Amino acid sequence: MRRLIFLVLAAGLFSPAVAAPPRAAVEELPPGAMYRYINENKRVVLTSTLPREAIYLGYEIIDAQGRVLSVVEKALPEEERRKQQSVQSQRHRDEEMRKLYPTASDAERALERKIAAIRLNIDYAQNTMAQLNNKLAAEVSAAAQHEKAGRPIPENMQATIDQFTRQIREQNAQIEQFEADIEAARKDFEPIITRLRELGHE
Repeated sequence: MRRLIFLVLAAGLFSPAVAAPPRAAVEELPPGAMYRYINENKRVVLTSTLPREAIYLGYEIIDAQGRVLSVVEKALPEEERRKQQSVQSQRHRDEEMRKLYPTASDAERALERKIAAIRLNIDYAQNTMAQLNNKLAAEVSAAAQHEKAGRPIPENMQATIDQFTRQIREQNAQIEQFEADIEAARKDFEPIITRLRELGHE
């Protein structure tokens, strides 16, 4: 769930596939047929090879008797096509986002729940670390008594001290990771909440 939101906003995840080149660019004429279109100077052009301008102006395919075999609508210029794709892609992402969070308030509450759950993990780790610190302090104190009496520290006592030290270090690392998870959750939700407010879904 932690990365789900970010995936929802990821630009390529729900985007439509990139459109293929205009069909007419690779279309072959039937025998005896020609392309007919009106150029930018409002003149009718007949040609057996399709020029690029015809693709963006629209054209007809006619047979040798001038009968229309098919009509091909004009293709959008590349910049306009990309713009429309971007708009459609954003609309699709917005729809997917609203399935998860109908309003900005819903997203905010979801973030609060996520952070609260992570903080519970932090509290548990801190309690565990406090217990380990107490146990470590007792072992270190016992080891100091051995040294004060001129006796070597028993191997099992030293092993226990090493074990508690390692476990405390691991708990510290876990707490740091949980705190990083909270920051990551905030960063994931921030664009969602902002976008929902932009759309007027408070």
